[in-house]
Amino acid sequence: MSRLIPIAAIIISLTFATAALAADAKYVKIVNVSTGNVLALVDDSEEAGARATLAKDEANPARQWKLEKDGDQLKIVNRKTGKVVDVNENSKDEGGEIIQWDDKTEDNDNQRWSWDGTGEERRLKSKNSGLVLDVNTEGKVIQKKSDEKAKSQLWRVVDVKE
Repeated sequence: MSRLIPIAAIIISLTFATAALAADAKYVKIVNVSTGNVLALVDDSEEAGARATLAKDEANPARQWKLEKDGDQLKIVNRKTGKVVDVNENSKDEGGEIIQWDDKTEDNDNQRWSWDGTGEERRLKSKNSGLVLDVNTEGKVIQKKSDEKAKSQLWRVVDVKE
């Protein structure tokens, strides 16, 4: 019986720690340096396949993200939908569309990202293609070759204040 008490204490502690971590989930806005607009979804859609775009910075869960570590990479998870930023059709081509899609447990390199550069303003690079997030003339988010002169490829993370 005396052995069960320490084990029960550990289980209770872990339960509270897990609940605390979930409650402390940190959401961010991903701000495009060139425009000041934030990473969003067309019409704040909840649909899988919705295009990523830039939108006005508003207090809107559809325009807020959680950056979740996955090994050396990141998943970018939408607060409203729980879906992740995805390179459509696993494209490795410049101009490939960026969408939201259900998080895949396998063959998910097109949903994994890393920061390229240092400082507060950096590029988000696709694990799948090696290309970075950029913005086309219509304000849609696409992937392109990294260009040090292109401010449209720079992103800044800003904490969401609750």
